[in-house]
Amino acid sequence: MCRRKRRMGHVRPSSRSGRSGERSPFEGSCCVSSYVSSESSLEVAKYRVVLLGETGVGKSSLVNQFMTSEYINTYDASLDDEFGEKSVSVLLDGEESEVTFIDHPAHEMSVENSLATYDPHACVVVYSITDKASFKKAEDTLTYLWRQNYAKDKAFILVGNKVDLARARIVNTSEGKSLAKSHDSKFIETSSGIQHNVDELLVGIVKQVRLRLAAQRKRLKKMSASKTSLSLNAAKELLNKMCLMDNKSKSCENLHVL
Repeated sequence: MCRRKRRMGHVRPSSRSGRSGERSPFEGSCCVSSYVSSESSLEVAKYRVVLLGETGVGKSSLVNQFMTSEYINTYDASLDDEFGEKSVSVLLDGEESEVTFIDHPAHEMSVENSLATYDPHACVVVYSITDKASFKKAEDTLTYLWRQNYAKDKAFILVGNKVDLARARIVNTSEGKSLAKSHDSKFIETSSGIQHNVDELLVGIVKQVRLRLAAQRKRLKKMSASKTSLSLNAAKELLNKMCLMDNKSKSCENLHVL
């Protein structure tokens, strides 16, 4: 289980965790991990994640769900809403990371300004499955990111939110998958209302950021080793082709691989 905690406050027991003999539904999954205190002497990696999408698609609701969980110990503390930023500590695979989510209303800050201001490690593009216009906005956003070549080094996840409103669905799952694949983005459908796939999305975000950073280090190392036999540009072109070929063989719905 990925353990999450607010950054300040007094501990109170979770409504479902800590009961004798009770088993977590996450036990045995890829997300299982033990709790580590925030006072750990180990250096904590810090990631910035920008949420993009039309107003009303549920970006803020998703972020709020990231902050709490009935399966872990939570903290009584007021969240820091300054500048639309909220942070959460995530313990995944034995490594703790502090993730700051930047959630500005779409009319307050453009995609371009968000990227220039925060230089995020990941972009989460959200649309509502009940709103075709929000899907078109998500498509425009992914296209912009693709053309600006952000997808090369940044993690991108396309999120179809509000799946609990199945009867009002307008955007099919297949449409979301197709859009994600065409822009080398990951894809997941969620519901902040019933907490469907919210934990999976949080874990996926952290996984994607770590994988991207590891891939960057690997590319730089290979390029450095290739300088003796290849020009730098030739090495970059070769590695980019290798990455593209590798990405095409991966499912856009598997948030645990590049």
